[in-house]
Amino acid sequence: MVNILITTKVDKMGRTVIPSPIRKILGIREGDHVEWVIEEGRVVVRKKIQVNEDAVRRRFKELRAKAPKCFVEKEEREDKWALEYWALAKLGL
Repeated sequence: MVNILITTKVDKMGRTVIPSPIRKILGIREGDHVEWVIEEGRVVVRKKIQVNEDAVRRRFKELRAKAPKCFVEKEEREDKWALEYWALAKLGL
């Protein structure tokens, strides 16, 4: 992991610039989304990874079909939307 310290200024609208070296390291380009996460009193800024949610849902369906009955029978009784929402949240989607 690279340690870099760069200071930027926040304007009256609360905006700041992501410095060029950081944009290059993270591969951030115009139009990309970034996430601001608070972890243990620090702010972590990271590039949001664009994921094809349909592909993730298809993969979950494939895995469910292959899973032993004991792993999926509980899911059949629960609210499927809540389980899917939880799984997508765990993946950061």
